[in-house]
Amino acid sequence: MSQTDPFTTPQDEIRAWHRHRAGAGSGLSLTPDLLTLAQSGAAILFAARTAEGRPTSGTGISCRALAPDRLRMVLSAGANRPVLEALRHGSRIAVTFTGSQQHHQSFQIKAGTADILPVRPDDLPEMERQSQLFCEGLGSIGFTRELAEGWLLVDPDDLIAMEVTPERVFTQTPGPGAGAELLP
Repeated sequence: MSQTDPFTTPQDEIRAWHRHRAGAGSGLSLTPDLLTLAQSGAAILFAARTAEGRPTSGTGISCRALAPDRLRMVLSAGANRPVLEALRHGSRIAVTFTGSQQHHQSFQIKAGTADILPVRPDDLPEMERQSQLFCEGLGSIGFTRELAEGWLLVDPDDLIAMEVTPERVFTQTPGPGAGAELLP
């Protein structure tokens, strides 16, 4: 994924991953392009499964890379109650990040666990910045400002954070190669 070329293909993402992995250590770390996408006002979708094995999903507001192998997302606790409950009961988690609403660059991480934590003061400026970028992206495809802002309307007292260490990464950008695992 290149910030200068908005028409990235899954094959481009796979090549970038292999270039990154060639210079990386033995652990799984996300490429700079993937980290940039995750923190650029991307749509953030969570998936987990309930204790009964039923799928459940939710949405995030923002993401910060604490390290190339550790992501911290801010989300509404109330709106994501089923996902949070599933995680508390030991569900694995998948998180999908979809960037530019015009080009649909996307990737997914999977992790065995997620840490549910209180929001910290340093989460809020980044949440505001990414919310603004998300709303601008929706505006670029015809959403009114009011509708775009409504998408992210949350009670500040309802915010919670989730931290994950990716164990697997997949390209999800539409096109040939979509769904391919980016192997370490």
